[in-house]
Amino acid sequence: MTPAEILADPNYLPFRLDTVERRVLFVRIDREARQQAAFLDDRMLAGNAQGAWLALDALPRPPATMPPLHFIFHIGHCGSTLLSRVLQGWPRVQSLREPLPLRTLAEARQTLGHHSAGFSSTQWHGVLHTLLALWARPLPGIDVTTLKATSSCNGLIEPILATAPASRAILLDMPLEPYLATLFKSPDSVRDAAAAAPERLAFLRESLQDELLSLNALSLPQLCAMGWLAEQLRFSGLAQGEYASRVLRVRFDALLQQPGPTLLRIATHLGWAEDAVSAALESPAWGRYSKAQDHAYGSTDRAWDLDESRRRHAPHIREGLDFVALLQERQSLLTGMK
Repeated sequence: MTPAEILADPNYLPFRLDTVERRVLFVRIDREARQQAAFLDDRMLAGNAQGAWLALDALPRPPATMPPLHFIFHIGHCGSTLLSRVLQGWPRVQSLREPLPLRTLAEARQTLGHHSAGFSSTQWHGVLHTLLALWARPLPGIDVTTLKATSSCNGLIEPILATAPASRAILLDMPLEPYLATLFKSPDSVRDAAAAAPERLAFLRESLQDELLSLNALSLPQLCAMGWLAEQLRFSGLAQGEYASRVLRVRFDALLQQPGPTLLRIATHLGWAEDAVSAALESPAWGRYSKAQDHAYGSTDRAWDLDESRRRHAPHIREGLDFVALLQERQSLLTGMK
């Protein structure tokens, strides 16, 4: 495929961003592959994947108006993959889950303005705009794209909403206690929380003007709880700030306990047909493990796993809860978050 052919074919998605050589890897991912993939990363690539690297300078300028592109941002391990799969059941909607270049942009943003930054602020925003426009390109039969970001990308919410004025976002989370129980039942989940911790701590310190918070002084349970608290503060600020009308806070427990009303709220927020809620409630994703659809995993399995984690990791969970309670006593801005 020539560069012109790749850029003309919406089956090709930006798959990897190389900030050193200033290029993007495009990979052909058809509609079925997008529907099945839990993550748009190396785990979903077949040995015969078709793709090519294109220089950033060779990419077209974003159009003045992009096709509809909406987002799911979340705190991690809180049902975002399930929600993404359910939403792709709406007519003429496709869901993209955790494209790698978004993660790269989130990492690059943390150094903007520093002498070690790979991009200037103008360059970074230009790459973000270009990639958003490319992800928004609809396949035949598709009108709207939803993009589920990686949980470490929440620092991109405001830049994305500023760049794409027609986009809306769902902010998904869960209460602290089940969040900690969910994390500690899987070492990989704890590692994910630890990887996101530096950016979250920086956000929390800046928001609270609290210089006493230090990453190296936190135990692993405290670090996990700190990350939850940072995202509560971030999401709360977004829901009350400049983009309040374009974000919708949703809790995973509400999605599970009241799926119909919760999906109706989401449909209203995104401007989607409300009569499709009933079809979404019949999605097979509800009874499958979201990251591996060949495994059955329903509400009973989820409840059993959480209770088992509570039994096995009670001291860690309690340490995280106590840490948040102490911070809430010290900082009135955090009162009521739970």
